[in-house]
Amino acid sequence: MSISQNFPRIVQSIKVSCPICNSRKEIDIPLEIINESKHLTTISISKGMICEHHFQLFLDKNFAIRGYQKVDFQVNDAKAQKSKMTLEEIYEEFAEFIPDDNITFIPFIIKDKRR
Repeated sequence: MSISQNFPRIVQSIKVSCPICNSRKEIDIPLEIINESKHLTTISISKGMICEHHFQLFLDKNFAIRGYQKVDFQVNDAKAQKSKMTLEEIYEEFAEFIPDDNITFIPFIIKDKRR
């Protein structure tokens, strides 16, 4: 166990505004993250932390926000969408790997002209 795990993390609160919808919220940033950085620290704000948007902010050593950047694409979102596939989409994507006697996909197997 490292020494840092024995002590509470020291944080600094900052007020964050979404650059897209202007929603505001105060969040805590660990001092050690800022101290390890040479100049600006890039912080990713996930959807749901402040509002429905995902964006980044740039924080200087004095905990002053120097700018924001909206995120155009988040890889995790693409994975989340894949997990919400319908049974039909799953069948179409993986039909060649699904056995003919798979009970879950029988309705699709019966209609499939490829089989």
